[in-house]
Amino acid sequence: MTAQAHLPMAEVTVSPQVAAAFPDVRVLCVEAEVGGGDAIAREVQERWTQQHGLWHGVAKAEIRAHQAIDAYRRFSRQIGVDPDRQPPSIQALVERGLRTKPLGNWPKINSTVDAVNVTAVATMVALGVFDAERLSGPVRLALSQGGERLRPIGAQEDVAVEPDRLILADDARVLSLFAHRDGVHQAVRADTRRVLLLACVVDGIAPDQAAEALRQSADLLNLR
Repeated sequence: MTAQAHLPMAEVTVSPQVAAAFPDVRVLCVEAEVGGGDAIAREVQERWTQQHGLWHGVAKAEIRAHQAIDAYRRFSRQIGVDPDRQPPSIQALVERGLRTKPLGNWPKINSTVDAVNVTAVATMVALGVFDAERLSGPVRLALSQGGERLRPIGAQEDVAVEPDRLILADDARVLSLFAHRDGVHQAVRADTRRVLLLACVVDGIAPDQAAEALRQSADLLNLR
């Protein structure tokens, strides 16, 4: 493995409206190359096995009381999302993929997304991953004007974005309802070879934690 720790970290541009409404929110990002799928898949399986051993059978109350999960749950409430109905990504991965499922039944999408997900659980930092070659210009964090279109992953048609929703967008489109639901356009595919990794910093999650999670993700994706 060739470490990608030297890759330059950056921050997603935050609009003045978002900065005023959510002063603790930052999104760190880094571009990374994706290596060989088989090598990544083997390491991902080992890491998911480790996480299964840590989380299997743990009570829901204990999971939700974890410092990092609690931080993301508080942030969900800030942006108008009920964390009991739509749990933060890390909580969902732990509760739905590890807490009650038999060994080996963690969420499987493709080796790249699986690698990012297991790193998120291991570091307790909410991570995202976009196909870098399908982005149009820099990604920014903004509030929606209302009426923008987004086709979420798994949906059959576009949905209209409500006004004043926290979104990630590039120069061409809305990419996601932030920390909640990604669009299909920039979704990572089996043949994706360059990705943009994103880490969500909120009150209770330090930028250094997020940067370390990005480094770990980049290094795992670079396995060959």
